[in-house]
Amino acid sequence: MRGIGKEQVYINLETKKAVDLNTHLYVEDVGEVYCNNENIKKKVERTKLYNGQNQEMYDYISGTEITTRILERISDVNITIIGGPDVLIEVKSKEERSRILHMLKILLVMVVLFFGAGIAIVNFHEDVDMGSTMQKIYYTITGRKNDDPLILTIPLSLGIGIGMFSFFSRVFSFSKRRRQEPGPMELELYVYDKDLEESILNEIKSSKKMK
Repeated sequence: MRGIGKEQVYINLETKKAVDLNTHLYVEDVGEVYCNNENIKKKVERTKLYNGQNQEMYDYISGTEITTRILERISDVNITIIGGPDVLIEVKSKEERSRILHMLKILLVMVVLFFGAGIAIVNFHEDVDMGSTMQKIYYTITGRKNDDPLILTIPLSLGIGIGMFSFFSRVFSFSKRRRQEPGPMELELYVYDKDLEESILNEIKSSKKMK
């Protein structure tokens, strides 16, 4: 019967792998190998899958290609691929980061976000005539007119900032589990990265089919 006497190998593939220029990829670089036989496990892990490239680019390798490469080297195994069917490969050169430049970029982004959010809030308040609303609330509570009720506008401004910080941060949560959860911004970045990887992978596949 087919498969009798063959060692079972499971490979849990990653969805994406970044690699430096002129660096070869092996099975152990793109996935985790599970096998009862330690010798076969090491052979599978050291099976070359991808030759290093001398220029930055995106490429991919499919689970079928991985299985074929392994079986060409080791015949007496059954391969089961776990996880995604393809691995997106990002070939890139090493970036020499300047710490000062990196901090300046962060500072610039913080300034742009701060003033952008501030202008958006101000424009919103102008659109809904928040100033008039505060005057009416102040008059309703105190019975006196005040064109600039700071006792209301200052807590409102502080509350908006604290509320936004609390929403986008888990730092001050009393629950350890909640502090470990990703915030809304982190989730959006994760979804963006996944969509970007899927889009690039589909584009590479389409371009290869047309050749």
